[in-house]
Amino acid sequence: MSATLLFSGGRHVLRVLAILPPLLFGWAMIAAGPAESAPVARPSSASIRTPDFDESVQWYQNKLGFRLLATRTLVGGRVAVLERSGFLLEIAEADHPMPVTPEQEVQATGAATRFPVVSLLVPDVDQEVARLREKGVDILEEPQDDLESAYRVAQIRDNGRHRIELREPLGGGTFHAEGR
Repeated sequence: MSATLLFSGGRHVLRVLAILPPLLFGWAMIAAGPAESAPVARPSSASIRTPDFDESVQWYQNKLGFRLLATRTLVGGRVAVLERSGFLLEIAEADHPMPVTPEQEVQATGAATRFPVVSLLVPDVDQEVARLREKGVDILEEPQDDLESAYRVAQIRDNGRHRIELREPLGGGTFHAEGR
């Protein structure tokens, strides 16, 4: 199984063969090629940047249950690869400060911040939100059914102000072929 992984901010196009993706800075987007010839693709990894590297690695381990697989020091800073249920998360040390709030991010970048950078499937969104609330995690959106009632969703914020969506498939499904 392979997919093409495109990294923002550069001309890196790499083949990923169900192994650890390369440790590079920037966010990643999986491109599966033409829809008519490509098999259904599932996300396998995501990358986030943070100025609080050590704190972020600990946050994802202690709050969300990720397991640290590897760390590296590169020219631009450190990178960690964490794993949870087969999903890989790369945390890269940022070479510039992050905005303090989502509102400041909108002002600085013009980006819409209501969209999460990572979406995680969980067996029970309500239980996961209750567990995370007890651990002091910032709950941005309380659990609710999405518009199509395909998922029960909630959003949290990590220590670096990244939005994370928690999704519980409704109706017994675990994955929608359309990627919803």
